[in-house]
Amino acid sequence: MSDSTLQAKGNAIYPETATDLSAAIGKLVTFTAGAPAVNASATVPATGIVLDARKRTVASVTTYDNTIGILGALPGPVRAVLSASSAAVNFGDKLQQAADGTLTKDLGAGNARVTVAICTDLNGAIAGDLCEVSFITPVIGS
Repeated sequence: MSDSTLQAKGNAIYPETATDLSAAIGKLVTFTAGAPAVNASATVPATGIVLDARKRTVASVTTYDNTIGILGALPGPVRAVLSASSAAVNFGDKLQQAADGTLTKDLGAGNARVTVAICTDLNGAIAGDLCEVSFITPVIGS
């Protein structure tokens, strides 16, 4: 921990309790007025990733317990969902956003896209898998 009196916390992982993200673990999110939603754009950079999410109902009262990591400020690799339409990925492959909050193998030049991660899963991954990734500064390509 730093001796700085300005440092707010040691990581960029935040709790969120107002949204049902229980079906979005490993998916990218964006925020509108502070509320997260699964990212729905392949060309506008996402803001975070759902690291954990739970929906609980006790005595007819439903509560949510979500953990969201902010892209570009996570302390290490995380697991993200690989798109159902993605080609298989290998260690070191670049990954881009898909329009459903998942990631897909970078399609390269000639495609509008936002490259946001590198596969750091030693075994690679196939479509639909959770894949270990390390996020990078988003690169908007065309």
